[in-house]
Amino acid sequence: MLSWMSKLKRSQFGGVTRAFKRFSQLLINSTAGEERSPSMRIFLRALILAHLIFPLLIKGEGEAQTVPSVYRFLERAQESGPFAGQVTFSTGRFGYGPKGGLLVGGRYGVHVSGPVSLEGVVGVVQGERDIVSPGRDEGDRVIGSADVMLAKVDANLRFSLTGHRAWHGLSPSLILGGGIAFDTAEQDPVEETLDAADRFELGKTFVGSLGLSTHWYLSDQLALRGDGLFSLSRLGTPPGFSDSARGFEGVEKAEWVQGLSFSITALFRW
Repeated sequence: MLSWMSKLKRSQFGGVTRAFKRFSQLLINSTAGEERSPSMRIFLRALILAHLIFPLLIKGEGEAQTVPSVYRFLERAQESGPFAGQVTFSTGRFGYGPKGGLLVGGRYGVHVSGPVSLEGVVGVVQGERDIVSPGRDEGDRVIGSADVMLAKVDANLRFSLTGHRAWHGLSPSLILGGGIAFDTAEQDPVEETLDAADRFELGKTFVGSLGLSTHWYLSDQLALRGDGLFSLSRLGTPPGFSDSARGFEGVEKAEWVQGLSFSITALFRW
């Protein structure tokens, strides 16, 4: 249908161009033997210039109808798949927080409307943290290390910068979300030698995330996705680290720590 309309439009433009050429030539020939006034000379020069340019403009407009779009509408609304990556965390004032490590998990997303999608993410961070004793002198407080198995559950909003379309197969997005993280690893035997008030326990903590992602659509059903996220979470302070008798002053009950993660997801779409 579009091809037929394009041909019809070009044929109409061709007819207009031929008629314009005939009219211009007749007008120029009809005044060839006459003495032309200044205004007539200006008019004829403008007519000759238009005679040369007008067909080019018509041709350009006709050709523009056949230029393919660099955007592709995304037909499928749901996607899911596994991901893997790396995450690092700041460890807090006294250094007992998780350091980060290998990040693995899965995600599910669904397109809502326009540029907006919702997604759920479940992940695990496998790493370690230092065991810190507040009863020792500063600089000599680390007495060992403990394994960390950090579980995360997040809900995110994804805002596509190209809408529900891909530009040359790519779709960059802004990510905003939050969730819960908690350590599932057992307490280390070294840490059990500390008084209960001196032991660090992550417990359940809120994690807020902000970052960027990019989809690379390999086909209608398959895509790769890269994510880079900045996060903020809270670390509780063990009571032993705020004991004024040990020389601790101005210690908050909890503190915000930063995180930075990068991951790649293999997505199946339907």
